[in-house]
Amino acid sequence: MERTIRVLVIEDSAFVTKVICDILQKNMRAICDSASSVKEALVKIRLYPYDIILLDYVLPDGTGIDVLRKGKGSLKGYVILFSSLAQEGADITVQALSEGAVDFILKPGWGGMLADDFSQELVSKIQTLLSKRSATGSEVIFREFDSSKTTGPAQRMVNCPGIAKGVIVIASSTGGPQALRRFLGRFERVNVPVVIAQHMPPVFTKSLAEQLARVTALNVVEANSTMALQSNMIFVITGGKHGVIDDEKLEIIDGPPVNGVKPAADLLFASAAESYKSQTLGVVLTGMGKDGLEGSRLIKQMGGKVVAESQESAVVWGMPGEVVKNGLADAVDQLDFLPYRIEEIIKTWK
Repeated sequence: MERTIRVLVIEDSAFVTKVICDILQKNMRAICDSASSVKEALVKIRLYPYDIILLDYVLPDGTGIDVLRKGKGSLKGYVILFSSLAQEGADITVQALSEGAVDFILKPGWGGMLADDFSQELVSKIQTLLSKRSATGSEVIFREFDSSKTTGPAQRMVNCPGIAKGVIVIASSTGGPQALRRFLGRFERVNVPVVIAQHMPPVFTKSLAEQLARVTALNVVEANSTMALQSNMIFVITGGKHGVIDDEKLEIIDGPPVNGVKPAADLLFASAAESYKSQTLGVVLTGMGKDGLEGSRLIKQMGGKVVAESQESAVVWGMPGEVVKNGLADAVDQLDFLPYRIEEIIKTWK
């Protein structure tokens, strides 16, 4: 029997709230609650264990970011942000994703709220997030990881000076912006380039690169055309395109989605393995589905290494779980410790 889910719509428009609740109740077993302000939202979040929280950014007494920050200790379910495709909306969305939202949905105009494609996307996102198992049968686990409870070298910065002929390639999706901020914030210097395939639309990857640049000592750029790979630099592949490595260049190409996504980590990982062989390191962070699995397999075949985020810290243990369950991970660890696993590997490279 289908489980009844509890949803909170945080939105100051009564019309939008009604449309959203009608969509959910028509397509799934949902109890729909609402809040029209930050204050009301915080009260309800503390009182009720919602499965899904749909969050608008602009509210009468603050913003969606205020809800995420002030309600952090009380949030139990998945937070999905209503977003705009404009640059300002992209900046806000990436900030919200870094503050704890796990996904976003583009908010159409009032007429678009009634369109079938909006309804289908909204329902699909919620069903995918709440699914206990991915399409491949692997368990999908949602967690909020408390990094303050980590012990050991977690506060030390990773410092790998010099230049080596190798590359680090990273796959991330749902929960990725928040994970990338915490993960890359541990790096002071690395002696190889770092290339990221984060599942996002084009405008959003520009905002992601800008926000990552504020938290890491490495240089960060959005790669939207062919670029020479350099050590101590992070390249974020532009959304809506694929990134492939050819020798010491990152080429941005168009083409159909792979695993339903653009950019696809499988293409990035496979091309990196072809170019850098045993000095390729694949890193698989939080995300739905199995993108990165086949690319990780090729990295291993070429003598390279693969590390994966563990269940304990992953927002969604889909992508890293696939790599682990297929026996491809050389190391599996919590997000705050993965940088030191990576340091151990790349310090052996020449």
